[in-house]
Parts: sequence; C-alpha cells; structure tokens
Amino acid sequence: MPRLAIGTVLPSSNRMVERVLGTILPFFPEVDGCVARIPYWGQGMGQPADGYDLGSFCEAARLLGHAGVGVVCWNGTRGAALGLAQDRALAAAMGEAAGCTGITTVMATIRVLERLGVGRVGMVAQGPMEEAAAHAAGLPVAVVGLRGLGIRDNASASAVEPGTIAGLVREAAAGAEAVLIWSTNLPGLALVPALEAELGVPVLDSASIGVWAGLHALGVDMGRAAQLGRLFTLR
Repeated sequence: MPRLAIGTVLPSSNRMVERVLGTILPFFPEVDGCVARIPYWGQGMGQPADGYDLGSFCEAARLLGHAGVGVVCWNGTRGAALGLAQDRALAAAMGEAAGCTGITTVMATIRVLERLGVGRVGMVAQGPMEEAAAHAAGLPVAVVGLRGLGIRDNASASAVEPGTIAGLVREAAAGAEAVLIWSTNLPGLALVPALEAELGVPVLDSASIGVWAGLHALGVDMGRAAQLGRLFTLR
C-alpha cells in the first residue's frame, strides 16, 4: 500500500517551510513530504496584485498529484489580505488539479482560532504596516496588537533575527488571547515554546500550522503530538 504523503505549495522565494517540514515529519515516519513552488518573490512580484495566478498553482498541484499526495496545502499567508473567498477557490482548484483535498494556511489558521475560542489576536507580519493591516482585516477576529517588519522582499524574511521576532511577539501580545507569527518565511517555530511559557498565550507559527493541517487532513494520529509538548500549536 502506498505511503501517506502531504503536498505543499510554497512561494518560490520561501526558505522556511522546508525547514519546518524537516522538523515535524520525523515524528510521523509513515508520512512523506512533497514540495512544489509557484512564482512569488516579493510584494506584487510573481502573482497578480489582486488575486492568485491559478494556472501556476494548479500546475504545481497537478505535479504533486503525480506523487500520490493525499492533501495539497498552499503554505502562504497572502489569502488573509486577498479575502477568504479567494483562498477557498484556490484550495478547491488545487485539490481538483491534484486529485485530493486542497487546503490553505489561512483556512487552517481560522479553524485553529475557532478551536481555541480566540477572539483577540496579536499579529507579527512580514511586510510594512499598511500591508500588515490588510492581512489583519481579512481575519474573522479582532487584531489588538499589530506589528510589521517592513519587509517587501520575501526572500529576506527568512534572515530576520529570531530576537527581533520575539520582541515584536511580546509587544503584540498585550491584550491578546493568542499571537500569530504571520509569514511562512519567518523563522518563528523554534521561538514558540519559550514565548508561550513566558506570555501564557498560544503563539501560532503560520508555516507549522499549514503542515499540521496537512497531517490532520490525512487522518494521522495527532495524539502523537503530545510527546512534543507545546512545540507545535495546531490544537
């Protein structure tokens, strides 16, 4: 019987998602991780300003389908600024192209927030504040603490110093019930345990949420995650 596999579609400039896959999947040795890329290397670079180039996504998903993946996930946060309707349409198109379930990081994040009963979140976003505000407006929760790193070149996000991210998470946590590290190219995952212990609220790393959502869609025994403590934050 073929092994289980998750398919991940990520921006061409992303250097973080594969690291996250390499951290999580060893705990699930029966699951393979397959990756494909679509053109995207900065704000407005490689994708239409007002939507997704569905052709590039569907081709990436179609090729992942050749590997027999059981789910395909767009591991990117752009859908919050574009609107959830566009992400739902994208997930459906990718799923049809790959012949399996299609999901997105934004859709998975909303489910996590609902599961946690969170209504107020802090957000640390990659881009300048106007772009961060557009992402915040697309989520069905109140963003009570918003910080933007001012990065327009997506590839540069993976080089942000972890201490910089941690400092902004602390600022964004004031009055929040959870904090989102809102870019799948920011090195946030390793910061989660210490920040959650310090702040007393969930700190949600967007890149890892996409991976966990893929595992959940495959029906993998998620109880195994208990051995990881609070390292990963999909509840």
